[in-house]
Amino acid sequence: MVFIKDQKENSDCHYEAHVWFSNHSHQCGCFAVKAAAEKWASWLQKKIVTRDMFKAAHK
Repeated sequence: MVFIKDQKENSDCHYEAHVWFSNHSHQCGCFAVKAAAEKWASWLQKKIVTRDMFKAAHK
């Protein structure tokens, strides 16, 4: 699951991106620009899914 949250109370972190899947740790990052948060979250989501597919294929 991917979730991008606007941050109004923290001037150093305008957008907070969260990525989590069952059986994986919850990852989050702070970004100044929403597009960067979305790009990072999408990249991380794809990386997790790809690794899971390779692990499943090699069992």
